[in-house]
Amino acid sequence: MESLLSIRNLEKLSSREKVEYFSNLRDYCISLNKRDIGKNRVPLLFSKIFPLLRNYGYFVEGIENLPDNGCALFVCNHSNSHDFFTAQELFRMLGKNVSVLSADDDLNFATATLFKICEAVLIDRNDKNSTSNGIFEMAANLICGNPAVIFGEATWNLHPLKTMHQIKIGASEIAAIAQAPIIPTIFEYVEVPSKCFKEKDLFYKCIIKFGEPIFIYQDTSLINQTNIIQKKMEDNRRDLWGELGINKNSIRDIDVELYLNHTYLKKYGAFGFDYDSKVERGYLFSKDGNLIENEYRIDDYGNFVPGVTTKEEGKKYITKKKNIAFE
Repeated sequence: MESLLSIRNLEKLSSREKVEYFSNLRDYCISLNKRDIGKNRVPLLFSKIFPLLRNYGYFVEGIENLPDNGCALFVCNHSNSHDFFTAQELFRMLGKNVSVLSADDDLNFATATLFKICEAVLIDRNDKNSTSNGIFEMAANLICGNPAVIFGEATWNLHPLKTMHQIKIGASEIAAIAQAPIIPTIFEYVEVPSKCFKEKDLFYKCIIKFGEPIFIYQDTSLINQTNIIQKKMEDNRRDLWGELGINKNSIRDIDVELYLNHTYLKKYGAFGFDYDSKVERGYLFSKDGNLIENEYRIDDYGNFVPGVTTKEEGKKYITKKKNIAFE
């Protein structure tokens, strides 16, 4: 059984030692004898269940950036409960079956079962062995020619301004082992400019943007290469915001009531998820060890400040008014 080095110890290796390390991990992943992922059960689920969870359509950009064989690691931003289903529907539209790395510690029984049927690679984020095994399984899937998806931020980005939180190094490790290209991918769910009563009504379209392929070199710092992926993804998302006229330059640009309404529904109205803000915040990557803010709330003085709105507090931001339809 192979094991992953800590990033600190990995960065200390010489270039030659890094190549040998990743070559050994690749041999181990090949020995796992992964097979082609399911081709029969999953499409039926897509056509029957997933569209029921949304009231929006998909628009895809950057198809020209996909490799001819479709085999790549797609590193995506992580915004809400729809991301797993978006990945599944996207690759079904592209005629590909995909393995998705997903945490199982925030899923209820029904959703975990659905993810398993879709042959997701499930991990426990609190267990290092589980995480390592997930990385090996994803690399093995890629080596077998199956495209794979990973959400680098590790939890939903609910911040009113940030394009992304810092992505973790796992994606670079998978790509280095499998020697497959990374496609930086943005899922941009365009939110309705009105309060909602149901989570499925929050968005009127989802734009999926594939960036240019990035190849991960085994003999080079994975930290630096992960930062390059981060920069590409943030730039691509800002470009989309510019095209869509989304202005998030300062906290003064945020419609507070709208943000609180939408964030409440994302957290507490999502199908199949139990989102615990304080727990999830602990999975965000911090270079300096400081606590990372992921949400804003209204404090006792009426100020819009970093913090978590509880379920009871958030109920007052929900409206039963009918949503406006958008094209």
